[in-house]
Amino acid sequence: MRGSSIAPSNKFQVASNKMASESSISGSSRRLRARRLLASGLWLLLATAVAAAPAPTVDLGQNLSYLRLRRLPADVPALTAAWLAPALVVDLRYPAVEGAPAVPAGLPARPRHAPLFVLVGPATPADALAALRAAAPALITLGLPAPGVTPDLVLAVDPAADRRAYDALDAGTALDALINVKIAKERFDEAALAREHEQDQAGTPPPDRPAATPAAAPAAPAAPAAAPAPPPPPVDVVLQRAVQLHRALLALGRLPGD
Repeated sequence: MRGSSIAPSNKFQVASNKMASESSISGSSRRLRARRLLASGLWLLLATAVAAAPAPTVDLGQNLSYLRLRRLPADVPALTAAWLAPALVVDLRYPAVEGAPAVPAGLPARPRHAPLFVLVGPATPADALAALRAAAPALITLGLPAPGVTPDLVLAVDPAADRRAYDALDAGTALDALINVKIAKERFDEAALAREHEQDQAGTPPPDRPAATPAAAPAAPAAPAAAPAPPPPPVDVVLQRAVQLHRALLALGRLPGD
């Protein structure tokens, strides 16, 4: 009668199968961890790329471009890409400076007659402005004074209103709405003028007859209090003045057209 013990060859086969199974499980775990690490790394790279995406350049027409520097030096690549535009507005009013230097030296020289309008404010970094000035002979600063920064054109703008107009663009207000203010004008057509003339004639007594004293009208009920008027839309006066200055130079023949 044979014993119930497993033959050596069978024991070796069982051990081999067990080791292979454990190795397969261990390999699957390692691959799963590797895939998770890879996915986390890709998400981190994507988030970094989105956060460091360069600021877009906006076309203001007639060869004038607008670039807002929100984060420095992260937005320097966008500045480099737009630097040689025929006419450029660089908004340097409220950047978040996250490293030094904010704008590295060594920008290529702009053409002597290519205007560079730099919008400045209380948060303008003086070293960044100096780096721009070193490479732009036709640089003009506009806006509010800042520590170490005196604009070429100091504008009488309330700092709080300037900041509201600046933030309105990032909140979704169209740039065109911030610089092109529509003025509502009362319309007088021929019929309206005729009616106004008739009312004037009806209310004027003849020269030989004194004006009759009208009877007192009953007191009208008090009107409900009117709702407060909505606040006026924000206007970016600093940017608006830069665009107006560019258009004036263009009209005088100082700049090339489209």
